[in-house]
Amino acid sequence: MGTIVMRGIAALAGPDHEHAPQRPMWLCRACGGDWPCAPARDLLPRQFRLDPLALFVYLGICLYEATEDLYRLNPNPGPDPAVLHARFMGWVPTDRMIRRALARRFAAGWPATNSGP
Repeated sequence: MGTIVMRGIAALAGPDHEHAPQRPMWLCRACGGDWPCAPARDLLPRQFRLDPLALFVYLGICLYEATEDLYRLNPNPGPDPAVLHARFMGWVPTDRMIRRALARRFAAGWPATNSGP
């Protein structure tokens, strides 16, 4: 697994963060709801506040892995891609998070100015 996924999993696995996914069903360990559950959806943006774009990467990887796991558990008819996308990605407040991330990156001097032709 990549660094972003491991960081996300480690943050969710702490003693104060019980709302972590239980694989292969992708249910919340604490409340038993579909993960990411409501408490996880509140927690994740705060955990990734310094790099909100990494939240998209983390959730995208979780979406991919959940699709594999859930398809393996129930191959016919298999998980509905639209439902899984809404569950894993559709709830993220994209406009505000992207604006903040880009503002932080530009404030830090990224991207570097290119003095080429």
